[in-house]
Amino acid sequence: MHVTPPTPPVTRPVVGPARWQVFGPGLAALIGLFMLTVIYQFDGMSALQRDLGLSDLGALVVGLVSFVVAAALTVPVGLLLGTRAPTAVTIPAICFVFFGVLLVAFTNAGGLLAVGRALQGLGTGAATGATVALILKTRERRGVLAGVFAALAALALLLAPVIGQVISEAVGFRVIQLAAIPFLLVALVVSAVLGIVSLSAAKRQAPPIPNGMPYPPPGPTEFTGGA
Repeated sequence: MHVTPPTPPVTRPVVGPARWQVFGPGLAALIGLFMLTVIYQFDGMSALQRDLGLSDLGALVVGLVSFVVAAALTVPVGLLLGTRAPTAVTIPAICFVFFGVLLVAFTNAGGLLAVGRALQGLGTGAATGATVALILKTRERRGVLAGVFAALAALALLLAPVIGQVISEAVGFRVIQLAAIPFLLVALVVSAVLGIVSLSAAKRQAPPIPNGMPYPPPGPTEFTGGA
């Protein structure tokens, strides 16, 4: 009896993420890190602390601790899912930061400020985790990407208090929060476009089925030998 050999299993080559996939979550993470320190200033009481009547301890707990704790909860999520579904992680992260910015911009009490800062932290942590995961999985120029992102992150953290102080002293702390919205919208559009491009590239890279068909065509069974 003639037996058709089984079709070998289809294997796909392991391909690391492309460098351009880092741009979406990376931009969202940098905006979030900027928002982390923008409510503070290096000398004296910040405009936000003064306008809301917060003590030094209250400003620390409400403005910083809530952000950092929330970010620590979502960094592992970004690390686990960042390479599998970067767009699915980045877009909700941007939305969290967006709504957090709105709450902080229109807050009149420390409780609402804490909620807004926690939302900002949730989004920043997820985007940062996804960015780190993508950089670690990138096969080409990994060190360059890591160095550039680390330098930009440090720059955002250091420049935010200076920029925030200048703008807040001139027009109030709410404006500096609302000024982040256009940048968040740009990050949202970039992430959506990169997600579509990544999906299209994955479909094009799918390998064809060996021999054109997964199974042999039906036909008569060939017997050898006789009664």
